[in-house]
Amino acid sequence: MKFVWLLMFAMFVETLGFQNQESKPPEIDFDQYQFGMLKRGPNYTSEKTAETEKIQAGHMANIEKMAKTGKLVAAGPMGGDGPVRGIFIFHGTTIDEAKKMADEDPAIQSGRLVLEVLPWMAPRGIGKAFGEAYRKDPSTKMTMTMYYLGLVTSGPKVGDRNSPEGKRLFLEHLWDLRRQLDAKNYASAGPITGGGTPLRGLFVIAAKSADDAKTIVSANPMVKAEWASVEILPWYVAKEVWP
Repeated sequence: MKFVWLLMFAMFVETLGFQNQESKPPEIDFDQYQFGMLKRGPNYTSEKTAETEKIQAGHMANIEKMAKTGKLVAAGPMGGDGPVRGIFIFHGTTIDEAKKMADEDPAIQSGRLVLEVLPWMAPRGIGKAFGEAYRKDPSTKMTMTMYYLGLVTSGPKVGDRNSPEGKRLFLEHLWDLRRQLDAKNYASAGPITGGGTPLRGLFVIAAKSADDAKTIVSANPMVKAEWASVEILPWYVAKEVWP
């Protein structure tokens, strides 16, 4: 009986310590990135012609050129047939510098695609190890893998972030990010830090299907409370870029 009591007490202390731990924000080593969304432009067409093939070849060449600078740390096309056609993630640049590099892309110059660039805070190290290896050897292995990109916007029941409920939900949200990152359910995640856009944050979700991605995201306290809504999009990107 004494052993059982001691075991129960140890479990209580452990639980209490866990609760105390989560009364403060978790440690997440965020870094500044620029998140670029390539969207259908006014001259977009799904038809394949000699001209569109030429533009696509130039598009890929410019991606390689940007990658060699070390500024473009992740890139890849979207699955499906939605308005967002691809993603660029830049590091060590301003928004203007990222746009200037991307503006050399024939797909953007031709109006086939347009680029929106947003400031994004996410865990440090995206593309770092892979980029260093790639610049030494362009034949470095790259495994294009489907992830699910979660675009976070305000939900229908969003309230005041500075209210007691808002502070509680945000703290729980941060701890959910920490746990999902540790479990590798999120390859990356973090807030959009600039104004002028409805986007509030981004999740890069490692899941087998869109339904699995939705299940992972639905566990987030702010999503459960309908303070946040998440749109799930399939995205192909090299798995080697994630820290």
